[in-house]
Amino acid sequence: MKKNVRILIVDDHKMVRDGIRSMLEYQETKFKFFINEAADGEEGIEVAGQNLYDIIIMDYQLPGIDGAEAARLILQKNPEAKILALSNYNEYMYIDRMMKTGVKGFVLKNVTPEELVKAIDTILNGSNYYSNDVAVKLINFGNNQDDLNSRMRRTKTKIYNDLSSRETEVLKLVGEAKSNDEIAEKLCISKRTVESHKQNLLRKIGVKNTSELIKFAIETFQE
Repeated sequence: MKKNVRILIVDDHKMVRDGIRSMLEYQETKFKFFINEAADGEEGIEVAGQNLYDIIIMDYQLPGIDGAEAARLILQKNPEAKILALSNYNEYMYIDRMMKTGVKGFVLKNVTPEELVKAIDTILNGSNYYSNDVAVKLINFGNNQDDLNSRMRRTKTKIYNDLSSRETEVLKLVGEAKSNDEIAEKLCISKRTVESHKQNLLRKIGVKNTSELIKFAIETFQE
């Protein structure tokens, strides 16, 4: 006999929501899925507060309230909620932000129907689930963590002296996972100027790429 599983899909792209729905309905060998949808973080929080779901599939990159903040607010109201993060991105910073909220797993949008059901089954049974790409990213980042933390500690003591006020503004928005276009619009500057500021930040802070810059920003401005 199939087990009934209530699913909430939170993603701003209807095509993605339809795709996930189709994958789950196609794989109904063990479970019978009852699926609701939300098109952004705010709606996801509202719908999750109105009904109890066995699994909430949450996109990371959402307009307005992003997936990490939406997950945090849902879990704040219902600590028992089981959230599976979904993203196009396997950058450590995105994974880390979602994990810190208390989500139960993280898979990429290229997930197969079989793996998606496996992730749901694993989470329903009380364990966490991370796709292979995500697990590899976590392992590789952990191997480099000590060196990165050392550089970040040295740099934080000089951050406000070394950065211009505009660079500090850009860094804060980088820590909020804003895109170059969003930063440009927020600060009323061109996208090229944003890219220039980010290159200066990489050089002054001494990090190698955008992922490390995001981590630096998040840890700096959360303190």
